[in-house]
Amino acid sequence: MAAAIHTPSVEATVTVRVSQAAAGDLVAGARAQIERIDGLRVEEIEIAGLRPGLNDTTVEAVATLAVGEEPEPDAEFAEGIDDATDGFVVDRVRERLADGFGVDPERVERIDPPD
Repeated sequence: MAAAIHTPSVEATVTVRVSQAAAGDLVAGARAQIERIDGLRVEEIEIAGLRPGLNDTTVEAVATLAVGEEPEPDAEFAEGIDDATDGFVVDRVRERLADGFGVDPERVERIDPPD
């Protein structure tokens, strides 16, 4: 019997700066900007607001993100407590988003996997 591989997902409200020279529409530009961040893949994205600028458009978006690699919790979380592991994933994604160029996370939370 093969083991199922579970990719954790999070929902994030983010502010993304999309260049006016970006290919496609604002959704495609926001998706591309987020997917430049290592280990994250956009599953769904919805534009919640925008603010035009001189060289770029600031887009507020709600995105469902798949975490490309299952991060291992530090030794202090090794007791196997699901809440600690979920918190670790959320913190890790928040850090990755904050480190991404032109991306500012406002809210990040784990999505419960379907039963």
